[in-house]
Amino acid sequence: MTKPQQDAGDGRAARWRGQREKRRSEFVDRALVAIKEEGPDVSVATMAVYAAVARTRIYRHFDDSTDLKNAVARRVAAMMLLEYAPVITTDGAPHAILTRAARAHLTWLTEHANLYRYLMSFSPAADEVRRAITTSVSDMLHPYLDALGAPATATPLANALIGVVESVSAEWIERPGDTDAGALTEQLADWAWALVDTTMRRHGTILDPDSPLPAPDDLRR
Repeated sequence: MTKPQQDAGDGRAARWRGQREKRRSEFVDRALVAIKEEGPDVSVATMAVYAAVARTRIYRHFDDSTDLKNAVARRVAAMMLLEYAPVITTDGAPHAILTRAARAHLTWLTEHANLYRYLMSFSPAADEVRRAITTSVSDMLHPYLDALGAPATATPLANALIGVVESVSAEWIERPGDTDAGALTEQLADWAWALVDTTMRRHGTILDPDSPLPAPDDLRR
């Protein structure tokens, strides 16, 4: 006789969890708008204004300000990863691949500069993004370096590529000087290619930067 009551309680709990997650998502949506318009140092009070609720209402759905800020940072991280996933491929020639990746990164930065600054201020979420992108790039490089007998080089090379692009573009977004996004895209692609080319040559292979990548198995021959 108690099971229906338990089921009813479970149903109410599930509805509350669903409603709480929905409201959390809505608050994060509005927080993103606040950050875009007000800057990365926007306060929780200002986020509440953008959400059109009292600040205290927010804490019905978030444990504290850190919980809210981390939720926002994770959303920004997810946005970045969704944008970058399609360009981390081996389709095309090496220089075109690197140019495509650099362009995607700089386009995202210029369109979402304040969100990027906000994300970088929260090291756990920022580190998660770096690890995810580095893993994707490493997985892309691994078959080629494995074919050359140097599989352990894939992750260090991926870290080097990500490090160059991230550090240079982070400085540029703050102090662009006379360099526009197009010119910087080409510079980043050239520098990234130099890293790849040096690594491949060290292991006995010369790739044409403007010809389609061979299959990894072709490097074994």
